[in-house]
Amino acid sequence: MPSSISDSDRRKAGQAILVLLGLLLAYLGALEAAASFGFPRVNHYWRRILADQHDAISICPSATNGSPTTLFIGNSLLEWAVDRDLLHKELSPLYFSSVLPIENTSYLDWFFGLRRLFSEGSRPAAVGVFLSTRQLISEKTMGEPFAHSMMLERDIFAVKHEAHLDNTSASNYFFARSSSWLGYRSEVRNWLLQKLMPNVGDLTRYLPGKTPSMPPTDEVLTRALPRLRTLNEICKQHRVRFFLVVPPTFDVHDSSLALRAAAAREGILVLVPYSPSEMPSEGFQPDGFHLNSHGADLFTRRTALLLLQKLANQPAPVS
Repeated sequence: MPSSISDSDRRKAGQAILVLLGLLLAYLGALEAAASFGFPRVNHYWRRILADQHDAISICPSATNGSPTTLFIGNSLLEWAVDRDLLHKELSPLYFSSVLPIENTSYLDWFFGLRRLFSEGSRPAAVGVFLSTRQLISEKTMGEPFAHSMMLERDIFAVKHEAHLDNTSASNYFFARSSSWLGYRSEVRNWLLQKLMPNVGDLTRYLPGKTPSMPPTDEVLTRALPRLRTLNEICKQHRVRFFLVVPPTFDVHDSSLALRAAAAREGILVLVPYSPSEMPSEGFQPDGFHLNSHGADLFTRRTALLLLQKLANQPAPVS
């Protein structure tokens, strides 16, 4: 009798464990489905990014009208500084333009992001990376969203090394690469916070972060030039022209002009449409960092004019 009771208890315990595992799998599946399909539908920011990524991956060297294609990649500085419709109009019919901005990205995000774009079939005639000199020498990535949407799985060890990740962070990146929920969960939290507290962004005006001063120009060049060479080489391997676009800044100590001169000596195109502190203050948003619509109009027109001049004189890359 005790033996039969024990066997029955074991069966019930086994069934309970199976039920719990089933519920856990269902819960995880629901989270994954919500992050994969639901979140982009309700979050216009990620919906726009996914649409831009699709366009970037499907881009070919020539548009349907035969004009060469140019892909601009960068962060929120690109999103706010470039008027897409105006850029397309100013470059047409000589070039067809496509834009892919992803907030909070810097050099490492786009070094590995370019590798993934090219591996997935992106083949523009030219790629313009839109980063400030500070972002060009940054050692950071945007975190798990980068791992999910911009990193190749085989690059995890290179990412760990370049971004100086500890083992825990590296494992988070590895699993986030294959999981929409793990990749987007921080973005989901931010979105929910914004919905629950729509004015929370106003608090940042009273909690300003202190921006560290830029390193000396020699140090900036020592760190930035090898990275420009690397980006140029990645593009050259796929027969794509590369150039860097530096956004406007108030920082008179910015080293963008010295970087442009040093890069030109190595045959790398760096565009500085507005020298440091040249953009009028009324062209910036209140944060003094992003451009407003007036500044974007000025910047887009001058950038397009420079591109038409410089790309025509830049030799095609040889793999």
